Amino acid sequence: MTIIENNGVKTYQGDTFSITMTRYSDPERLNLARNAARYLGKKDIENTRRPLGIVRQGHVPEIFRGEIVEFEFNDVSKEVYDHLVTYTTRNMRVAGGNRALTSDDFTLPSDKLKDEGMVDLKVAESMENYKELLSLGETPQVARAAMPIAAKLNTFVFQFNFLTLGQAVFKQRIWEKGAQGNTVKVVQGMWELVHSVDPDLWNTFYEWFGTPATEWTEVRRKIKKKNVMLGDFIQLADKYAIDTHEQVTLEEFLNLVYGQTKSMW
Repeated sequence: MTIIENNGVKTYQGDTFSITMTRYSDPERLNLARNAARYLGKKDIENTRRPLGIVRQGHVPEIFRGEIVEFEFNDVSKEVYDHLVTYTTRNMRVAGGNRALTSDDFTLPSDKLKDEGMVDLKVAESMENYKELLSLGETPQVARAAMPIAAKLNTFVFQFNFLTLGQAVFKQRIWEKGAQGNTVKVVQGMWELVHSVDPDLWNTFYEWFGTPATEWTEVRRKIKKKNVMLGDFIQLADKYAIDTHEQVTLEEFLNLVYGQTKSMW
């Protein structure tokens, strides 16, 4: 999986798909810096570290709603499209769909397959049924009733604001467990693209909305559920130190013992 840059436009090349980042509204973080200064009543409007502080300190992150990233998706399946379109706070959707256009190929699931050959055969049969209806003169919108969810859609465009990406899309599809395989791969590509522009910003979103934050929430849930007492915790920590001879921070130890998460599925 690689990122290719052509005339300043970046494309993530996945295994069976590609994503082109056609717009990124604030690559130098200057507009975010100005709005962060206005929000906090500060005069240094060019302080590009302040937006990161807003995320870290838990301030209302409204300033990130005004900045956008636009992605163009190529050879992405209907399944992934359906997962992305659920975000009602996305800014824009442009898709020809299968009312006027048709699909020509499909992609297999990226989840664990018990019999890849059989899955491939059955999906291919569905695709052939869809193509047969088209060849018999049925309209694309009628024929799509037989189209498999694994069918690749024609190029479509989604535009998301920074806040939706950080708080919802990345969080739910790659930072928490349970998302379906093809969706994970595509959203990971979106992450790689924005991270290549401003790693400090997106690393901060990850730290405070991603896996570390999810694990910390799980720590609190388990401590409350198990009614862990201080004495019991000290004994557990002492036993860990004796058994492993490792030096870890309190945060690392809490995450190790109580922070492991599982998919709800």
